[in-house]
Amino acid sequence: MKRLFFYLITIITLSIYSCSSVKEGLSPVNVYLNFKFKNNDTVFVIENKLNNNYAIDLLKERSIAVVTNNTNENSVGLKPPLYTEENWNAMNQKYRLKNTDEIWLKNTFWNQNDFKNVKIKFIKEDVFPKPFLFNEYMTEKKNEVIVFSFSEPIFYKNSEYVIFAKSETTTKKQFIQPNSIVVMKKENGKWILFQEIYDGNYY
Repeated sequence: MKRLFFYLITIITLSIYSCSSVKEGLSPVNVYLNFKFKNNDTVFVIENKLNNNYAIDLLKERSIAVVTNNTNENSVGLKPPLYTEENWNAMNQKYRLKNTDEIWLKNTFWNQNDFKNVKIKFIKEDVFPKPFLFNEYMTEKKNEVIVFSFSEPIFYKNSEYVIFAKSETTTKKQFIQPNSIVVMKKENGKWILFQEIYDGNYY
């Protein structure tokens, strides 16, 4: 009986720890949304997660790119000693998705349990931007809606930093391909926005 009780306690403890770890991993995205939306507006998020590989590849591409007078300031990546091949290789080995290079993951989704303190309306990537999805949120002063999409958080440099792919668009632009990565840094136990790195293209 004691052995059974110990077994049950162990399972419950591991389950709680696992859930806590997942929420801690997702918290940077939640912090970012809270930073972007300090009012009570509803945020639209594409339900399908973006592929980690986009964020991993863009971080390297922009960090090793030669900076010239024609380089957009917001497309300059991380520089040494923050960016190193050793740190990038470790991240790439752990987080790269080897079974698909598609931008949108077909079977991996965000849901309301992944976020807190933000009102979110989820929509699937393949139905964006159907007008009827947004009509109830339109007003005379607000004739378009902001829509986000994200990859999962990817921890970097011994978890001191985290990056994730991001797309930010509107129902008017209707372009939802990712074009940037968000870099966040942990300070005093809290995630803060460190830098956003864009791909340098104009859309």
